[in-house]
Amino acid sequence: MTLSVANGVTLRTLILNLFLALGYAALGVALLNTGLHEQIVPLWLPAGLGLAAVLKGGLRYLPGIGLGSLTANILIPALSTTPDISHVITAAMIASGAMLQTALAAHLINRFEVNPLAPKRERWMLLYLLYGGLLTCTINATVGTLSVTFINDSSGSLGLLLDWLSWWLGDSFGVILGTPLFLSLFSLANRKQGRGARLLPLRLSGILLAALVVNQIYLVHLSGLLQTSFRQDAQLIEARIQSLVQKNLSELMRLGQELTKTTDLTPQQFAKLVGPALESSPGLRAYSWDPLVKGEDRAAFERETAQLLEMPEYAIYGGPIQQQDMLIPVQFVEPLRANRTALGFNLYSREDRRRWVLLAQTQGQAVATGILNLTQAPDEPGLLLLQPVYRFVGGNDLLASSRELKGFIVGVFTVSQLLEAAMQHSGVQSVYLRASEPGAEPFFQSQKAGINLPNMDLNAEFNIQLAQQTWELEAFAGTDYLAAHPISQAMYLQVLLVGISCLGSLLVLSMYTREQLLEARVRQKTQELSWQARHDDLTRLQNRKGLHESLVNRVEDASPFGLLFLDLDRFKLINDSLGHQVGDHLLQRLSAVFLQSIGPTSEIYRMGGDEFILLVPGDAAAATAEAETLLEIAARTYAVDEHRLQLTASIGISLFPSHGRDLESLIQHADTAMYRAKSLGKNRYELYSEELTTDARYHLEVEQDLRQALKSNQFVLHYQPQFNLEDEQLCGYEALVRWQHPELGLLGPDKFIPVAEETQLIVPLGWQIIDSVCRRVERWLRDGIDVPMVAINISPQQLLQADFIQRLNGLVDQYGLPRHLLELEITESMILKDPDFVIQQLQRLRLSGYHLALDDFGTGYSSLDRIKYLPLHRIKIDKSFTRDIGRNPKDEAVIISAIALGRSLGVEVLAEGVETEAQCDFLRRHECNSAQGYLFGKPVPPEVVSQCAFKKLG
Repeated sequence: MTLSVANGVTLRTLILNLFLALGYAALGVALLNTGLHEQIVPLWLPAGLGLAAVLKGGLRYLPGIGLGSLTANILIPALSTTPDISHVITAAMIASGAMLQTALAAHLINRFEVNPLAPKRERWMLLYLLYGGLLTCTINATVGTLSVTFINDSSGSLGLLLDWLSWWLGDSFGVILGTPLFLSLFSLANRKQGRGARLLPLRLSGILLAALVVNQIYLVHLSGLLQTSFRQDAQLIEARIQSLVQKNLSELMRLGQELTKTTDLTPQQFAKLVGPALESSPGLRAYSWDPLVKGEDRAAFERETAQLLEMPEYAIYGGPIQQQDMLIPVQFVEPLRANRTALGFNLYSREDRRRWVLLAQTQGQAVATGILNLTQAPDEPGLLLLQPVYRFVGGNDLLASSRELKGFIVGVFTVSQLLEAAMQHSGVQSVYLRASEPGAEPFFQSQKAGINLPNMDLNAEFNIQLAQQTWELEAFAGTDYLAAHPISQAMYLQVLLVGISCLGSLLVLSMYTREQLLEARVRQKTQELSWQARHDDLTRLQNRKGLHESLVNRVEDASPFGLLFLDLDRFKLINDSLGHQVGDHLLQRLSAVFLQSIGPTSEIYRMGGDEFILLVPGDAAAATAEAETLLEIAARTYAVDEHRLQLTASIGISLFPSHGRDLESLIQHADTAMYRAKSLGKNRYELYSEELTTDARYHLEVEQDLRQALKSNQFVLHYQPQFNLEDEQLCGYEALVRWQHPELGLLGPDKFIPVAEETQLIVPLGWQIIDSVCRRVERWLRDGIDVPMVAINISPQQLLQADFIQRLNGLVDQYGLPRHLLELEITESMILKDPDFVIQQLQRLRLSGYHLALDDFGTGYSSLDRIKYLPLHRIKIDKSFTRDIGRNPKDEAVIISAIALGRSLGVEVLAEGVETEAQCDFLRRHECNSAQGYLFGKPVPPEVVSQCAFKKLG
C-alpha cells in the first residue's frame, strides 16, 4: 500500500514537472522567437513562473524549470537557424543557472517569510525585491551572459556589461511581476478564498496587459520611424554603391584613354599606370591588358610578350571558338604575383566572355560581365568590366581619322568586397544586403544575412545599373539594428515601462497583503490571547481556565482520574528573604522538572502562587504514585541565582467520581486534603475523606465567627492564680482567653486559637487581650486591690511585628500601669521562627520593665545554648510533664532538670497543671519556685478575683 502511494506521488510530480516545463518553454518562445542571445529582454516571465511553482510546491519542481529552460533555449534559435552543439551547451548552462537561481530565491523567501502573497512581516517588500529578484537574479544573468558570449557566438550583443545588465533586469522584473501573478493563478483552485484573493490575479494581469499594450503602441510608432529611417539608410547604401560603380567605370575609361595614347606598352608602364587605381578601389582584384591579336600573329605575339614579361613559358590558352576569330589574350596583369595564372587567357575562349566582348565592341563603351567565378578567386562571385581601347588611324586630324579596336582594359572585381566596402563607407550598421541578377538566384548575401531576422518588415529593394548590367539588391535590418540605431530607445522605454508595471504590481500586493497581514495579526493576537487565557505567563503551564476545559473533557469521558493539589511548604519565606525574583525562578525550574517527570497521560496546571494541580488518569494507586514522584522532585536541591534551595511540598488528592463530579468539588476536596497534609507536618500527601470536609467546614465557620467575634467583643478573660511554693502566697495570675460564643456558649482556647493563628487573626485578638488585661488591672488598682503580676500569652505573629514594643508601651502607659505588673509569656516555637530578632525583642522588653517567661518549656526544640541568652525571669514547665509525676520517672527527670537549669541560670521555675498534693510535694521537695493548677484554683472571671478568693496553701 505504501509503495503504491509513493509511486502515485512520484508519477504526479513527474506529470506536474512536465507541464511546468511545457509552460516555461511555451512562455519563453512566445516572448522571443529569435536567436538565443535575444533572450536578453527586460521581462522574462518564465523566471517568475518557475519561482512561483517552487514556492507553491517545493524544490521537487526544479527539474521542470531546468527542462523548460533547456527546451526554450534550444527552440528559440531553432526558429531561424539550425542549432549546433554550442547552442545545446549554452542552453544547458542557462538551465542550470535558472534552477540554482530559483532554488536560492525560494529558500531566502521562505527563510525570511516574505512570500509576496502571504508575507509574515510588515516590511516584507524590500526583502522580497532583494532576495526574490535583484540579488538572486545575478546568478543566471552571470551564467547566461558568459555562456552566450564565450560558448555561443550569437548576434544581437550589446556588449558584455550591457548584456548582463539587460539579462539581470529581465529576470528580476520577471520574478517581481510574474511570481505573484502565477501564485495568485495557482491559488484560484482554493474555493475558500475571499473576494480580494479572487480579484488579485485579475488586477495583476491587468497591469501586465496594460504594459504590453503601451509597449505595442510604442513599438508600432517606433516601427514607422524605423521604416522611414531604414529607407533613408537603404538609399544611402544605394548611393554609395552607385558611387563606387561610377568611380570604377570612370577609372576604366581614364585608363582606356591613357592606353590609346600608348604605342609600345611595357609591363612596367602598365604597372605604373594602374597602380593608383588598385590602391583606391575596394573590391578591385586586378587590372589586365587584353590586346586584339590576329590568329596569324599569335606566335610572334607570344614571343614578344614572353620577352617583355621575362616569362619564356608565356602562351595563349583557351583557343578561339572559330579559326577566323581574333584572339584577346591577357598580356599584362597587375598585381602580377596574385594573378599570374591569368596571363595568356583568351577572352574569346568562352561563349559568355565572347558575347560580352562583342557587346563592348559594338557599344564602344565599358560592359560588365555577368556574375562568374574568377580565376583569381574561384570561391567568390566576381565580374569583369571590359573597357574597349581604340587607336586612331589616318593622320593627326581626328575628324578625318578612323577608330580601330586596339584591345580591352579589364577590371577584375570581387562582388562581396565591392558591396561590403560600400556598406562600410555608408556608415550604416546592422543592415545586410542580398544581390541577384534578374530572374536568378542571389549571387551575394552579407555574411550574416539569412540568420536571425527579427525585423523582416525593415527592408528595401533597389536596382544598380552597372555597365550594361542590372543588379537587384535587397537591404534588410539585422537582429541588432533596433538596438544599434540611434533613433531607437526601445530598450530604455521597456525597462521603464516594466519597472512601472512592477511598482504597480507591488502597490496592488501591498494593499492585498496589508489586509492579509491585518487578518494574520488579528488571528495571531487571538491565538495569543487564547493561549494566555489558558496558560500561566511565568511557568508556561496551563492555568485554571485550561484546567476547567480539560476537566470538562475528562468528566464527559467518565474515566476515573485523580486530582492532586500541590502547595509548596514555606515558599513565602523564600520570597520574603531572597526576593520574588528568586522565587519566580525557582517556580520556573520546578515547573519544568514537573512537566518532564510526570506521566505521559498526566497534565499539570499552575493555579497561582506556589500552588499546582495535577490530573492523573486512573485510580487512587496511580494518583498516590504520582504524588510520591512530585514530593521527591520538590525535595531536591535547586541552584537558583547563586542560591542552593531546598523545600518540601504538601499534596491533597481527590478522586473522580468518588469525591466529586465537577471542578469546584474536586479542587475543594483536594485543597482540604492538602491542608490536612500541612497540619500533619508537611512534606506528605493526604487522600481526601468525608471527615476532612467536616473539619474544613468547621474550620471555615470558626474563622467567620472569629471575625465577627473580634468586631463585637465576644472574648472574655478568666484568671488562674499562681502560688509561691515556699511561703504559700499568691504570686500572680495568668490571663486565659475564652470565647463567649452566641450559639455554642463559652469555648476554651483550644477551640479557636489554632484557627486564629492560621488566619492571622491572632494578632488583633492578642491586642484585644492585652487591652482587656490592662483595663482590668487598672480597675483593680483603682479599687484598692493589691494586684500581683498578671501573665499574658504573646503570639509569635504579634511579637515579630516591628512596632510591637512601641505599641505595647503606648497601651500600658495609657492606663498608667507599672510595667512590672505584666508578665509576657512566649513559647519555644517562637524562638525558632527568627531567633536573633526574638532575642532582640525580648531584651528591649526587659529593659522596658516587663517580666518575661518561657511557656510550655520542654515541648519544643529550642537550643539550650540559645536559651542562655534569653533575658527571662521565669521558666514554665508544661503540664504534660507535671501530670505524670509519680507515674513516669522520665517526666520527673525532665522536671528536675528544668528546675536545675533555672537555678543555674538564675531564673524562677513555675510548674503548670498541678492538680494533686503529691505533685505539689514533689515540686516543693525539688525546690520548684511556684505552681499553678486546679489544686490552687481554676480560671475564674475577673469579677470574682480578689486576694481572699483563694485559700492559702496549708
